[in-house]
Amino acid sequence: MRKEALNSKIEVYVCNFKRDGGESCFERGAKDLTDNLKAWAKKDHPNEIKVIRGGCLGKCSEGIAISCYPERKLLLEVELKDEEEIKKGLKEAL
Repeated sequence: MRKEALNSKIEVYVCNFKRDGGESCFERGAKDLTDNLKAWAKKDHPNEIKVIRGGCLGKCSEGIAISCYPERKLLLEVELKDEEEIKKGLKEAL
C-alpha cells in the first residue's frame, strides 16, 4: 500500500448511481452535472477543487445528491439548473 497526500482543498462527490427501474441520481442528470463541474474545476481551480463521480449516497429519492469535504455538507434536491449556485458556493468555500 502507498499513501499519497491529496492536493485539493475541496472534494466534491456527485452521486452517479444508476438504479434499474427506479429513481436515481443518474437518471436526473448527475452525469451531465458531474461532467460540467469537473471541466470547470479542472479549468478554473485545478489544484483546489476535485470533482469525483461518486456512488450512491442513499438519497436518490431526493434528487441529485452531492457531498462536499472538508465542509461535510450534503446537498440534496440538486438539479442541473443549480450548477452556477454550486460553483459559487465552492468558490466561496476556498
